[in-house]
Amino acid sequence: MKRTVLAATSTVPPTIATGLGFATAWQYGFWAVGAEFALAVGAGSISFHSFRNKLSTPLSWVSGGGALLFTQTAVSGAAGWDWPTLYAWLLNTSVAFTGALFHKHFTRHDRSKVKMDEVKIETMLVRQNIALVKLKKDLASMEPEQLPNLIGRTTEETNIRTAVFELFAVELPGVFVERSRTGWTAVMDLPAALDRNKLRSQWDKVAGALAVEGEFVLTDGPLSSQLVVRYLDGDPLAEVVPFRRPTAESFRDPVVLGVDRFGEQVSVELAYNHTLIAGSSKFGKSNLVKKIILSLAALPDTVLYGVDMKPGAPELSLMRPVLHDLAQTVDQARALFLWLKEEMEERGEIMAKAGATAWDPAVHGRPAVFVVVDEVGELTRQGGQELAKTLESLLALARAFGLHLILATQQPSSRVFGGATDARGNLAVRISTRMNDRVHRQFVFADTSWDLGGLDVPGKFLMQSPEHTTPQPYKAEFVRDDVAAAEVARLGQELVPAPVGKRLVLPAPEGLSGQQKAMYALKRYGNMTRKELEQATGLDDKQVLRALQALKPEVERDDDAGTWRIAVTGDWEAQAVVSLSK
Repeated sequence: MKRTVLAATSTVPPTIATGLGFATAWQYGFWAVGAEFALAVGAGSISFHSFRNKLSTPLSWVSGGGALLFTQTAVSGAAGWDWPTLYAWLLNTSVAFTGALFHKHFTRHDRSKVKMDEVKIETMLVRQNIALVKLKKDLASMEPEQLPNLIGRTTEETNIRTAVFELFAVELPGVFVERSRTGWTAVMDLPAALDRNKLRSQWDKVAGALAVEGEFVLTDGPLSSQLVVRYLDGDPLAEVVPFRRPTAESFRDPVVLGVDRFGEQVSVELAYNHTLIAGSSKFGKSNLVKKIILSLAALPDTVLYGVDMKPGAPELSLMRPVLHDLAQTVDQARALFLWLKEEMEERGEIMAKAGATAWDPAVHGRPAVFVVVDEVGELTRQGGQELAKTLESLLALARAFGLHLILATQQPSSRVFGGATDARGNLAVRISTRMNDRVHRQFVFADTSWDLGGLDVPGKFLMQSPEHTTPQPYKAEFVRDDVAAAEVARLGQELVPAPVGKRLVLPAPEGLSGQQKAMYALKRYGNMTRKELEQATGLDDKQVLRALQALKPEVERDDDAGTWRIAVTGDWEAQAVVSLSK
């Protein structure tokens, strides 16, 4: 903006406006003052909206200056001063001059920005034209038989061939694209001039050239010159995955939990591993526990025990018919873990004599044992340090003897696992659904790359195990309660016998008399020796004998087996009660 233009812009409009204001006030007096105030309000409103909505810069400043001009003229006229015209002219001229300077500055800044953007766009177009000219020149210089084969059998194949050729100037020997339910998969054969690590590192450029929305997952192909690209369209894990009856035949077989993002089954090896299952309420932790129990209960070389310290055992009560026993009190949990330690010692002796390093049910005669603990935090809270140390010892030693722990918790923490060391180091399999509390996430996966924030719907989970070393989302099969009940009823009829050797006998609940405890144990375990009844009732030998004598004729002794049992009277209803209580 030149000086003459700046001077004219700063003086002419204020002079004209001030003169009109003076003439109007001289002619109409205070009526003119009201009109000038109305004009000031209108101009101020235009200026406010123009600045707020980022409209024309000249409009914003001119209307703002006009508002000040009419306000000052009205004030001067209303005051009735002798020199209002000169005062108004000086003030409005200074305001107009300042506004013109601001307008000049911002206009120059905006023009510079626009010009820089235009230069960037022109530079990008020039580079693209150079690349296009070079490509045309290279193609024109080639013999017909040397021209690249960029046409594929599918649109995706053609786009991949074209994008790779434009970026790396090499032709792909082969690209096989197969569509899937979740998108498509491309197996790319790479030429010697293009290393797959280089292509992997610059895949973002190829993906940009393909111009598709979605996620790409890259894996190495079976050959060193192959790269497998999987394209995912949308969220394939948003749908419910129905329950499928397990087909495993041994505890060594992997347990199928659900599917991955490509619709393929995902499984985990629980044999000779302890397992942690974590997750906030309502996101599928209990569903995973049900799926694992139903899978293990169907195996002929496996037995299951449960621990649920919550009142009424709400999580495992549905699974009770396929559990050989269920501990629901501190005393019962303590007895179960002490039995596991004794079983571990016995199995150690058997393995030492056989020269074996791992327990094999087919060779050593006793099945694999899995103990499912629902809410391990409640177990260690009620059981105290002694029970926590026993749990820690079993986690460190038991798996080689075919004794496995599956620990489920909503709030994993160092206090939950107890003991003098971090017991999580012995949990080789770690599974987690969504965790609402960020603090709890670190107690499942130590590596921050295992982010649980993407598990946005129930059933999604991450899994870390010797076979699953990179974070990948999965979706668990959904086990409805009615489906679980039907499976439990079916499997309960085929339940394999408890381990040969010393039988687990859990103590009867507190608050019962000696006779009631004895009857409770006989209904729960069937035929029992007096030694086993002592374990169940907490009574000594003579007290047990007196209780049994008092229970006659409901209870009788089997002299051939040397055990006590509920009297067999031909009452099928009573026998059914005994059977159901097991």
